[in-house]
Amino acid sequence: MNLLKHYFLVWAELGAMLLAFASVWLAPGLLDFVLRPLWKIAVRNASNRKAAWAVAFSLPLALRLLVWPMTKIPVPNVQDEFSFLLMADTFASGRITNPTHPMWVHFETMHVLQHPTYASMYPVMQGLFLALGQVIGHAPWLGVWLSVILMCGSFYWALRAWMPPVWALGGAALAAIRIAMFSYWMSSYWGGAPAAIGGALVLGALHRVFQFKRTTDSLWLAAGILILANSRPYEGFFYCLPVAVLLFAWLFGADDFCRWFGLKPRGKTDLPRILMRVVAPMALVLVLGGVAMMYYFWRVTGNPVKMPYQVWAEQYSVTPLFVWQKFRPLHRYNNEVLRYFFTQWNTVRASEPRRLVWYWLFYVGPVLTLPLALAWTAWRDRKMRFFLALFGFVLLAVSIEWWAYPHYAAPAVAALYALILQNLRHLRAGLYRRGARSRWRGLVPLVPAVIVVMIAVRFATPAFSLAIPGWLLTWAGGPQKPGRSKVEAVLNNKEGKHLVLVRYVDHYDRASINDEWVYNRDDIDASKIVWARELDPEQNRKLIKYFHDRDIWLYLWKEHTLIPLSTDGGIGTDIEANPP
Repeated sequence: MNLLKHYFLVWAELGAMLLAFASVWLAPGLLDFVLRPLWKIAVRNASNRKAAWAVAFSLPLALRLLVWPMTKIPVPNVQDEFSFLLMADTFASGRITNPTHPMWVHFETMHVLQHPTYASMYPVMQGLFLALGQVIGHAPWLGVWLSVILMCGSFYWALRAWMPPVWALGGAALAAIRIAMFSYWMSSYWGGAPAAIGGALVLGALHRVFQFKRTTDSLWLAAGILILANSRPYEGFFYCLPVAVLLFAWLFGADDFCRWFGLKPRGKTDLPRILMRVVAPMALVLVLGGVAMMYYFWRVTGNPVKMPYQVWAEQYSVTPLFVWQKFRPLHRYNNEVLRYFFTQWNTVRASEPRRLVWYWLFYVGPVLTLPLALAWTAWRDRKMRFFLALFGFVLLAVSIEWWAYPHYAAPAVAALYALILQNLRHLRAGLYRRGARSRWRGLVPLVPAVIVVMIAVRFATPAFSLAIPGWLLTWAGGPQKPGRSKVEAVLNNKEGKHLVLVRYVDHYDRASINDEWVYNRDDIDASKIVWARELDPEQNRKLIKYFHDRDIWLYLWKEHTLIPLSTDGGIGTDIEANPP
């Protein structure tokens, strides 16, 4: 496939696997012997709960610091990132949403509502993390870092309920290395980690609820559901379907059904006691969370049961949500950039094989394919059935959506890695049962050995060469376009406030539409730099009159040139900006 042709790390990983297989065949037990000390250290640390928590939380922190010279604080360049940053600005300012600006027609852009209020169209979890980073360190990306750290910690907590400590810690390390080290979840503002946190909390809390029937576990379960509802509500709903079925089966005494999925049945415990200790606290949190969500919807859209995303789709999008639906009627767009984006760029759908490659590249890759492919051999393991149910429902959900990005499947990451780790446990146990001289005992150490080699490869490779074409940046922050940020740096060093009119080219393509410049902060009038679309002369005069106290600039997108304008709209001396 053409995608794999450009992604050289796949071939590097395959090469490392071939070398590892050769060592297993030519020198049986070599990998096992070399990695046995590391295994003993991992077991010793995992048996110490405090040490294990420290490793789970500090590993993504340490890995990101190690690659800091290659990928520092990312520059936002994807439309979705600016929408999330608008939400972070709003929340950090102590507001839920913003009033529609009088000149809103100049500020229309992708993935942002202009009316009934000025707000992001997305659910709130990623924006809350970004706002937290903005409040504590004046850097929204600190919130991204915190979300990934919490994701790795939640993976350890979730997997600890299902498997021995050393394997649970391995799941946290796997997430830290494969996702936290270089992926766009860490190296952008797009998100992914919040939904993964929600999925992990649901996975770990459900087992503990069945096992101990504690109120605290039911509260964690409710928290995970609410996080999913406010990060990936559609995929989170599918993820929670098997959870809801099992909970009802457990409450109504379907003990055999619960055992079939490796969960402890209710037994003779009184139902009223369970209702008071488990169901009531969880229901209370879910109701309060639902009320808070409805209040947010009401403030943003004016309707407590209509999400911002729905209002945005009604105003702009012609693309259906699901593959079997027809395109919506065309809308009236106020500029050609939006018209092209919504009627052409946003209507292209990737084929199913390409989608599968995207997800496989991001979450699994060659080295984890072997243990994932062995899932069918462990069907008698009842826990595996539950992991497969969670993962399968989310896979079904993303397969019928029109669009596809790796973070759509984020709710199921903990279940996917639980599936892979459980398969490795079965493979290790089966090979050891065959005797210490088994030639293939090195198959299990092969996975961590290749992962260690790939870490070295990524450190030795410049960050810019780790990316593959397009947005799918499995191991790198990606090809960033610093043109807008450079122009902002030039204008921030000048006195006074500025208004920049952006003039685009007369035609667009799938590459240029990604280089969108018209994004603003929550309080447009108070911003030092305001970005606006150049429209017809009459509307431009109204805009310039409104911002009469600002220096007016014209940015020529095609020529990458910033030109000062006089207040009457005349063109002054050319000032070139650094090209994107």
